Amino acid sequence: MSGSREKLLTASDLATLCEVDLKTIHNWVDRGRIAHFRTPGRHLRFRAADVAEFLRAWGYSVPRELARATSKLVMAIGSKDMMTQLSRVLGDGVPVRHAAHPYDALIYAGAEPADAFVVDVRSMPPEVELSALFEALHRACPQGLFMALADEPANAPPFVTQVGKGDLQTLKSAIVPPESTPQVSSGSPTGGTLQIPLETNSGVQGGMEEAPRSVASGEFPR
Repeated sequence: MSGSREKLLTASDLATLCEVDLKTIHNWVDRGRIAHFRTPGRHLRFRAADVAEFLRAWGYSVPRELARATSKLVMAIGSKDMMTQLSRVLGDGVPVRHAAHPYDALIYAGAEPADAFVVDVRSMPPEVELSALFEALHRACPQGLFMALADEPANAPPFVTQVGKGDLQTLKSAIVPPESTPQVSSGSPTGGTLQIPLETNSGVQGGMEEAPRSVASGEFPR
């Protein structure tokens, strides 16, 4: 896989991960089972986030390495205490970067864009205009999620969501949406067999396959 923040998998990576052959992977691609793209040389590539979504949709556990590759980077701007509380609420699977001063946040945003920005409004220096800070961060990361942590109404642009300082669970739900319930076989009331779509020889979906050992054990193809 690539060493950049956006991890990419090859068709062979995906086949190894799911313990199926390459023909099955190409069948899934042809039938739109999984999001993909092709390189200029027409080689299949899969974004780690799309693979993780595919595994969750079909009832698989997502291997640790894949979960780390698809986790959102959160930038906490303000007090260190807020960053510590935020890290505790989000859990180990979500990396949190601390920017003590808004100027640091702007430098970090340009060097390594975050997926979500949480600003502790009360700890902002008086010379910093909150609205201007959010606008600058939004220009650097237009696809980001922006949240103001404050109990009083904050002077923030419309794209910013305000959350009370004591309501970090709401903030967590916005950053890390709850996963969908895994699909299980109706033939096993105690948990069942995890399933993914298979193709018959005729190319029509038929039958299911047990969860591959590599997925169940949390391993990831290297």
